[in-house]
Amino acid sequence: MSFLRHRDHGRTRRGPGGLTPVPSNRVSGVMALCALDPVGAVGLVQQMLRWSRWGRGDVVALGGLTHPVAAAWSVGSLIPFGLAGRPEHGLRAADGGEIRELAEHAGPRLSRRGSVSGPAQDVAAVWNGLSEQGRSARHESWRQPVLAAPHIGGGLVGAHRHRSQSLTWMGQSVRPARRDEIELVLPASVDMFVGELGYDPTADGPGYSRHVRWLIGQRRSYVVLDDGTGGPIRPGSPQAVAFKADVGALWQSPAGSVAQLTGVWTRPDLRGRGLGAVALAGVVDAVRRDHVGAGGLVSLYVNDYNTAALALYRSLGFEQVGLFATVLL
Repeated sequence: MSFLRHRDHGRTRRGPGGLTPVPSNRVSGVMALCALDPVGAVGLVQQMLRWSRWGRGDVVALGGLTHPVAAAWSVGSLIPFGLAGRPEHGLRAADGGEIRELAEHAGPRLSRRGSVSGPAQDVAAVWNGLSEQGRSARHESWRQPVLAAPHIGGGLVGAHRHRSQSLTWMGQSVRPARRDEIELVLPASVDMFVGELGYDPTADGPGYSRHVRWLIGQRRSYVVLDDGTGGPIRPGSPQAVAFKADVGALWQSPAGSVAQLTGVWTRPDLRGRGLGAVALAGVVDAVRRDHVGAGGLVSLYVNDYNTAALALYRSLGFEQVGLFATVLL
C-alpha cells in the first residue's frame, strides 16, 4: 500500500462541508485535540508520527485545522477520533453532514482487508455513514475494553513473583527482538494474526513482513525465547518464541507518555500454564523502561468475549479506561 499516493503540494483547501486535509506541517491543532484523550487517540497519532509526510487527504480534520473537533487517518483503513464529541472538553459532536462527508472521503480509500477502528462511539458514528454507501463488514467487534496496566513500585514482575517461582525466569527474560531474529518472530506474528483475524496477512504481499521488521527495528517487538518445551534456553538447546507482544502505538503526549500493546501471543502448547501472565508483566516493565518511563501508561484492548484474556489482564491489575470498536472489511 502506498501512503503517498494522493500527494498534493499545493495549497490546502477546505472541503465544502468542513472536511479539511491536514498537511504534515500543520498538525498542531489535531495533536492538541488528541492530547485531550491520549489513550483513545494514540492509534491515530501513531500513524501521523510514523510517516514524515503523507498524501493530500490521508489525514483530515473536521472543524478546521486550528481547533478541529474531530480528525481521522484514512489510508487503507480508517482511524477516526472525536466524531461523537467530547462534552467534558467542550467539544461538540460532528453533525450528519460532516460525518457523511468523511464517509464519502474514506470509502474509496478503504482497502479490501482494511478496517475502521478506534474509540467505539467514533467508529459507530462513521460506520453508519459507510453502511449507507453499501459498505459491508466481514466482522464487527463493538465492545473492546481498553485496559491500562497498574503502576506498582518495583514493577509487575516483582509484584507477581508469587504466581510461580519456576516461571520467574520468563518475566525476567523479556527483551526486544533482534533484527537477526525475524525468522523466529515472523511465524509467531502470523499465527497471532491468523488467530485474531482469520487469514494469513503474508498472502497479500510483503507488507506485513515489512511491518514486523519495522517493529523489530524500532525495538518495539518484545519476545521471550524458550527451549521449545517451555523451559529456559540452555547451551546447545533449540530456540523458539514462547511469547511475544508489540508496542503497536506509542506517543510522548503533552498529557503523558502512552504505549498501546498489540499482537500479544503465547505459543499454543504453552497456554493455560501461567506463562503468559508472567511474560506480559515483563513486557509492561520493559515498555516502561524503554519507551514511556515509570509513570507512563501502558494500555491494550481486547474483545469483551475473550474471557480468558480479560481474566489474565485483570489478574495483573489492568483496569478499564475506555472502549474501542473494530470493524473488519
